[in-house]
Order: sequence, then structure tokens, then C-alpha cells
Amino acid sequence: MTTDEVLTLEELAAFLKVSETTAYALVRGGEVPGRKVGREWRFLKARVVDWLMRAGTEGDDMDKTGFVQRDELGGEFKQEGGQEYVALWLPITREEKAAQLDKAAREGVNVSELVANYLREWVKA
Repeated sequence: MTTDEVLTLEELAAFLKVSETTAYALVRGGEVPGRKVGREWRFLKARVVDWLMRAGTEGDDMDKTGFVQRDELGGEFKQEGGQEYVALWLPITREEKAAQLDKAAREGVNVSELVANYLREWVKA
């Protein structure tokens, strides 16, 4: 295993053995060290390993604010700014996801609203 390797978001998720949704939440929360290159995230494996090694050490944020956690039913959530954010598992293929992201970019709409509309239609089906 080389630690100077550069990982994509998908590879980061596989390396951490978490879903892509969880990996993205960690990245968006500023917890995992990474850099956006164009529209894509990239991560140095060495920095990710260092981040993992520091977990739970003195000075680590022990109140779990901003960290993805699991509730008693196995659901993922994060508390931040006094609000709780819940992770959703979407019934969507990668191709459908790409199409939804392209549509949001073309129409200049918020991706979250587009996903909410997609879910509303899916529930009706």
C-alpha cells in the first residue's frame, strides 16, 4: 500500500469502508482532508491515514458535533449548528444520479430540491 497515492471520492469511500454518502458527508464537514480539483474531490491517502490515526486522541472533538454518527437503529446522522442532518440511501443508479446532477446543472437548480422531487416521484410509483 502506497500512501502517496491520490484517491477519488469513490476510492476514499471504499478505503474507509463506508458508503459514498458517508464519505461525502465527512468531506463536506471538513473532517477528511481533501481538495477539490475542478468539480471532483481528491485525497492523499497518506493524509487520510494520518487523519484516521489521530481519531480519538487528545484534542479530538469529543462532543461529536459535525461528525457522522449512527443512531440505535443504524441510521446515519450528523449534528451541526444545532440541527440534526439525516443521511438517506437513495434508490438510484449511478446513471440516474449522473442524469440528475446534469439536469440540476443545466437548469441551475439546487441538487437537494431535485433529489427531493425525485424521491417524491419514486414514492408515488
